[in-house]
Amino acid sequence: MMAAREAQAAGSGCELGARERLASGSTVGDESSDSEAEHESAQKLIRKVSTSGQIRSKAIIKEGLLMKQTSSFQRWKKRYFKLRGRTLYYAKNAKSIIFDEVDLTDASVAESSTKNVNNSFTIITPFRKLILCAENRKEMEDWIAAMKTIQNREHFESTQYSMDHFSGMHNWYACSHARPTYCNVCREALSGVTSHGLSCEVCKFKAHKRCAVRATNNCKWTTLASIAKDIIEDEDGVSMPHQWLEGNLPVSAKCTVCDKTCGSVLRLQDWRCLWCKAMVHTACKDMLPIKCPLGQCKVSVIPPTALNSIDSDGFWKATCPPSCTSPLLVFVNSKSGDNQGVKFLRRFKQLLNPAQVFDLMNGGPHLGLRLFQKFDTFRILVCGGDGSVGWVLSEIDSLNLHKQCQMGVLPLGTGNDLARVLGWGSACDDDTQLPQILEKLERASTKMLDRWGIMVYETKVPRHSSSSLGTEDFSDDLEVQQISFYEDSVAAHLSKILTSDQHSVVISSAKVLCETVKDFVARVGKAYERTTENWEESETMARK
Repeated sequence: MMAAREAQAAGSGCELGARERLASGSTVGDESSDSEAEHESAQKLIRKVSTSGQIRSKAIIKEGLLMKQTSSFQRWKKRYFKLRGRTLYYAKNAKSIIFDEVDLTDASVAESSTKNVNNSFTIITPFRKLILCAENRKEMEDWIAAMKTIQNREHFESTQYSMDHFSGMHNWYACSHARPTYCNVCREALSGVTSHGLSCEVCKFKAHKRCAVRATNNCKWTTLASIAKDIIEDEDGVSMPHQWLEGNLPVSAKCTVCDKTCGSVLRLQDWRCLWCKAMVHTACKDMLPIKCPLGQCKVSVIPPTALNSIDSDGFWKATCPPSCTSPLLVFVNSKSGDNQGVKFLRRFKQLLNPAQVFDLMNGGPHLGLRLFQKFDTFRILVCGGDGSVGWVLSEIDSLNLHKQCQMGVLPLGTGNDLARVLGWGSACDDDTQLPQILEKLERASTKMLDRWGIMVYETKVPRHSSSSLGTEDFSDDLEVQQISFYEDSVAAHLSKILTSDQHSVVISSAKVLCETVKDFVARVGKAYERTTENWEESETMARK
């Protein structure tokens, strides 16, 4: 439980620990940022796709042909399915280049009864429903068993997520566009009235499904190694240039150099920087300073040049520049806010370094906190409800990071009492407000909170003796029971101190043990005093 302290300190963040300090702010106003005219509903955002090369790197659990019922007219079509990790992939055949993804983390799988079809089963996820049909009953049972088995396993290695996170590969999802859009691979228009195609959720690289497999792994830079030969070295040290992506600029785009309209709906034309969001004509590109200023969120951005590599202990070998004195670590619960957290996860990756943004549903907070453990100071932004905040705070305590990190809350969950108390409002559902939210986080004051750990354990309550027993016998029994109680309590807490791996449990047990011993010593002292008084009274009566 948490109890608010009266004291309030000034600053952009706060230390966390047994006494927590959390950043407080005010409700965000109605400001908007530029966004492309894309039809990207929450449903489409999470219908991601992968190339056959990306799937090949994951462990095989099961694969084969199944019949899939279509959403229109409930027709059946044959599809090739691959179960890799906790994801189910499917395409027209085994040699297809693009596979649709179905995340099975929170899925329910069961046999179903479908009219005129045998051996059918249903997969229900928070985002979609699939009805599949196997060739025979044994095949159906094998698929159901395989999917249930992966759900019962511990989460697959978080280090795998870490490596995918920093590999430079695009994170594709299927979407449509309301204006002419062009493929960044073949430079041709995406076909269809609404320009159906694939888009990278981080850098907005566009591609046909047939071209995605030929796209180079040049997604937004994450580490020094990903910049490679483009690194700028001068007397000021190492810095990064602009990372340009060609074409598909917003309709209202203006050149940063000449302030004239740039971009085109007729071809792939002009450039946009993925970091500072500067847009320039091809002719004006060389007039812009070669070093990237990182844009309006530069205080929160960890530049790729600061992240050298991951050492053998699993920490960043980091050298942060003066502009990033307190790096920001972002945790997003993608399932919060009726699964709207996916939008915020994608948007944060576009604004910041993808290496500093983590999904709590994909490995929890441990990986992010561990990577940032060697930073002298860093800030944390938790996007979710009170449960997500408590989860991150518990992990901070277990890693003993409360002296070096600071924390703010972006309310996305159903229970947002803490965010409301800190002044961030009761809910946030507009991802276009994130630049303004990051600015408010940088200027936020701090508020003191106490976090308490309550330990509950069973004790033996002494029963009152019957009135027929003498006063002396009752007193002796009570003392024996009290001594037995002290003995049990000391033994229980000593055992916890010696066996527990959790610092919080050891500290709590040590405190209770000290109080128990102190109380026992006090009772012994009082008993000795009573014995002395009784002896003196006996001597006085004898003299009389």
